Amino acid sequence: MSAARLALGTVQFGLTYGVSHGGQVAADEAGRILALARSHGIDLIDTAAAYGDSEAVLGTLPDSQDFGVVTKTIPLRKPVLDTGDVARVADGLERSLARLRRDRVDVVLVHDAGDLLAQGGDRLWAALEAARDRGQVGRIGVSVYDGTEADAVRARFPVTVVQLPLSALDQRPATDGTLDRLAAAGIEVHVRSTFLQGLLLMSETEVPDRLAVARSSLAQWRAACEVAGASPVAAALAYPASLASVARIVVGVHSTAHLAEIVAGLEAAPTLDWGRLACHDPAVVDPRCWPAG
Repeated sequence: MSAARLALGTVQFGLTYGVSHGGQVAADEAGRILALARSHGIDLIDTAAAYGDSEAVLGTLPDSQDFGVVTKTIPLRKPVLDTGDVARVADGLERSLARLRRDRVDVVLVHDAGDLLAQGGDRLWAALEAARDRGQVGRIGVSVYDGTEADAVRARFPVTVVQLPLSALDQRPATDGTLDRLAAAGIEVHVRSTFLQGLLLMSETEVPDRLAVARSSLAQWRAACEVAGASPVAAALAYPASLASVARIVVGVHSTAHLAEIVAGLEAAPTLDWGRLACHDPAVVDPRCWPAG
């Protein structure tokens, strides 16, 4: 499978993230990651205003201009949006462009789907359409957690890109018909959390006690990888890559070695019994349900 199907997640360019990580990436290493990504045909970066210094770091790296960019709005998380809230989002987008040192981003995603579903969400959508009409944004989409959110947003607004979590353990978007519905509507799907914030790459002994509930599922996962003769990285990537409706797989990267491992894993494309690996326990597959740590 071509690495061009990947999108480079850059949250770790701006802050420490995930349950298993290498810390925040230094700016010089970030530059090397971009160069390696481009050499493998990766042409899209995923970032957000909420990702610490990620946008600012990208703006300082000349190689970033060779990539398309997906960024996200400032999350409001209010039940009612007024004109001041919408102005904050519009100003936030201007600030994102300034940090990225760009006049335009390819895609802007509403970072919290609830902002569009709130009373006044139509004002937010109109502000993003205005930014698109000014040439600051190519396409408008939304980041969601599940199919219910995706369907609710699509019922109100003509989004053209949807980003959602999907992994070998969290197969809900595939099994509940969400991916099929999005594909039928001509919506481009980007998936995140392919490694479940790093959990799928950890051994049982590395799993923190606060996530002990996940150890049984991870033991089954590691056993399946061993039977298939596949690394956890390769197996984790193989599941979303096997789904034709997935346009982009967003992968967070903390070093050039990590990116090289991801590219090699994508090319390996092992096949596992995906149905037997699906986990339906939100305490395992939904990071919103994880205890703070």
